[in-house]
Amino acid sequence: MIFYFTATGNSKFIAERIAAETGGQLINIADCVQGEQYSFALGDDEALGFVVPVYFYGIPMIVAEFLQKLKISAGHDYYSYVVLNSGGTAGDAEGLFRRTFPVNAVFGIAVVSNYVPLYPMESETEIAKSLERAVRETDVIIQHIRDRSVGSFNATKGHFPRLSTFVAYPLYKYGRKTGKFTVNENCTGCGLCERICPRKAIRVESGAPVWTAAQCEFCLGCLHRCPSAAINYGRKSAENGRYVNPHVRF
Repeated sequence: MIFYFTATGNSKFIAERIAAETGGQLINIADCVQGEQYSFALGDDEALGFVVPVYFYGIPMIVAEFLQKLKISAGHDYYSYVVLNSGGTAGDAEGLFRRTFPVNAVFGIAVVSNYVPLYPMESETEIAKSLERAVRETDVIIQHIRDRSVGSFNATKGHFPRLSTFVAYPLYKYGRKTGKFTVNENCTGCGLCERICPRKAIRVESGAPVWTAAQCEFCLGCLHRCPSAAINYGRKSAENGRYVNPHVRF
């Protein structure tokens, strides 16, 4: 059983590869939260996995809330792990996860950085290289899962991980304001943003999205996956590009 949360596809990309090699069932955390489903049963000798992105050197709030309510029943001592994927460094996201839901092993992968409110997207060539590297690193993780390896195999913590998380994560946890989202004239009113928002914080009114909550998950799925690139956040995102994992189907 593999739980994942994704906005642009990187976590799903990793989770699908692990599931294909280990036989684990894929479950979308956002679907569980929206459906208020938190109780699950593991099969005989089944492992429990999580694949989640790193936000501001921590874990998404929707993941933290899900973990706090998650109840796993099993007739055996099961093996558990988490794969943290970041755009570069993960800080102490590992510590945050372990304190919320203890696991046997922690893995880290640097995939594709896509925080376009501040930084421009890499070139298509660099993105392809990053994804190829992620495949190789995922294959190593798969072998660890098969071997039931225990410990931290996370090389993405960076320098001063606890300090990075201490400084940056509260900006995410107590921020996530929707006031800076804007929509330009390219919007077609397709409604995709409303359908994919994990917090149901978007409603299409008069042919354009409106953010109906002061806070959202800040996953930026609406921004990146808008087929018309009509959604922006702040001043820089319009010129910094968009990203959706090219190997994933939603």
